[in-house]
Amino acid sequence: MRVLALTTQKGGSGKSTLAASLAVAAMQDGETVAALDTDQQASLAGWGQRREANGLDIQRVEPSAFAGTLGKIREAGAVSLVIVDTPGRFGPDVALVLREASLCLLPVKPSILDVEAARPTVEQLRLLGRPFAFVLNQCNPTTQARTLDAATALVSTGALAPSMVATRSDFLDSMTTGQGVTELAPKGKAAVEVRLLWQWIKAQLGGAKA
Repeated sequence: MRVLALTTQKGGSGKSTLAASLAVAAMQDGETVAALDTDQQASLAGWGQRREANGLDIQRVEPSAFAGTLGKIREAGAVSLVIVDTPGRFGPDVALVLREASLCLLPVKPSILDVEAARPTVEQLRLLGRPFAFVLNQCNPTTQARTLDAATALVSTGALAPSMVATRSDFLDSMTTGQGVTELAPKGKAAVEVRLLWQWIKAQLGGAKA
């Protein structure tokens, strides 16, 4: 069982929205997925309540109870992938969650402020000894230069997913309907981007054990 944790200390990065669509894309790719929401805003859990389709185990979990919940899921042996939405701040409780991750994914918007805001998270992940990677999220398809500048800055800090995710209405609509973008508009550009990102993540996870 692998554990993918989405984490950032800056609000508005699209972390919860990306977690939801990645969970669906992974499920459609044959993974048995549990999506755990440890963020106090509970955006992922709220999305789960609006969801009508089956196939995902979506739970709201306090960070202090995360290790125990993860242990029960692992012991049951039915889940191949756990996707975790973490709080938008760092502290001892968040460290308890990230310590269990096979891979930590940091969604970052393509701006210098967001790139700089990611550095404290990177420092904490290095202290915890957890592997991590960035993904450029909420990119503007018409401002390629800014996106490339952000990519260059992030590559100097750590691994960067080659698949960037743009700002698209499908992401907003899918959160409203309790779907992933690959369910809402399977042939849309957002769906293509999420599938590409998931395939890259899957390759990074490989046979990793949390």
